[in-house]
Amino acid sequence: MPADPLTLGGIALAILFAGSIKGAIGIGFPAVAMSMLPLMIPPALAITILALPIVVTNVQQVFTTPGWPAVIRRFLPAGLTIVVVTFFVSRSLELASASVMEVVVGVSLILFSGAALFNIRIPVNDGVAWQVAAGAVSGIIGGLSAVKSPAIIYTAALELPRDTFVAAVGFLFLCGGVGLLTGLATTALLDTQTFLASVGATAVALAGFALGSEVRKRLPLAAFRSVLLWMMMLLGVRAIAVNLI
Repeated sequence: MPADPLTLGGIALAILFAGSIKGAIGIGFPAVAMSMLPLMIPPALAITILALPIVVTNVQQVFTTPGWPAVIRRFLPAGLTIVVVTFFVSRSLELASASVMEVVVGVSLILFSGAALFNIRIPVNDGVAWQVAAGAVSGIIGGLSAVKSPAIIYTAALELPRDTFVAAVGFLFLCGGVGLLTGLATTALLDTQTFLASVGATAVALAGFALGSEVRKRLPLAAFRSVLLWMMMLLGVRAIAVNLI
């Protein structure tokens, strides 16, 4: 963990901002955080710090949404697949090079922001085969970047009612967070120091979530969401360019 106050302050502000985005628009905590944190710390450390906040913020999202038990039963195949695949993939994080991880993060950001900006829809259904496929791809990308962009592309393509969509996304992200946290717990990345940092990040993320919930009542969210997504797209392109060119 970095010890200088400037870097620590930057990390806290990035997590606060990411939490506020999730509070304002309901999605985007790991995507926003991973668009900024690798500019200050190694990607593997950023993912480790985010593991616990991802779990906690999505617990809050799932279990406060009406109809969540039925949503969990409906998307259980995808959720279980994401847990298992993310668990095994995340165990390789300590072996992956920083440049490879930054490219994966960049691809994840482009997929996430592109799907939202251009309203990408693919002909899918909620059958077991599609759920397992979506869960596996989400687990691979999420295990290496903490950003489970295929999960949101898949659920958006199903054109679910709003509450069902919010609960489904939260459940799949929660499953990815559980897989990530438990996988990292078997590695040297999640030690006492990084776990305490993750606990602190959780408190900051929850404060940001509360702030974002208040902001949602006052800001024109459509314009704000568009600017944010374009920013994430550009940061994703940057992450790929600086590591491949």
